[in-house]
Amino acid sequence: MTDATPPKRVPWKTMLVPTDFSEGSRAALSLAADLAKVHGAALVVLHVAELLPGLSADTMVHAEGGGAAVRLEDFHRAQTLAWMEQDRALAHARDVAVEQVFVLGEVVPAVLAEAAKRHADVIVMGTHGRTGLAHLFMGSVAERVLRQSPVPVLTVRVAATA
Repeated sequence: MTDATPPKRVPWKTMLVPTDFSEGSRAALSLAADLAKVHGAALVVLHVAELLPGLSADTMVHAEGGGAAVRLEDFHRAQTLAWMEQDRALAHARDVAVEQVFVLGEVVPAVLAEAAKRHADVIVMGTHGRTGLAHLFMGSVAERVLRQSPVPVLTVRVAATA
């Protein structure tokens, strides 16, 4: 009879959680916060903003209600970090360390670059669960990250939306 050896703990110390502020992203963050609590890991919550063609980070914009013009990147960063406060509150409610990161660029390469830069042990992300034509035309960011990532990717699926 062999000795029953307890399974090894997964050595997750840094968990990257990309967010687009969707229901799927919130579900992924909630699961990641629970896992981070169990494993003593830190969360890095990442939002990647893609610019429309013809715009650059240095494009000057005016906020609603007037005021001085600001760089598009600075405006987008301020708005994103304000939205991410809900993410911080969710992680802190579980007593988990969280860092918020904003990046301007293409989503998939930026997620993979941040995972490498922060030595992430796992990427936890939501997926919209699209199928058929919606999947064909919009593709799946989660699927592309999963295919290209050198670290494990845990996806959290929510009900499909048309």
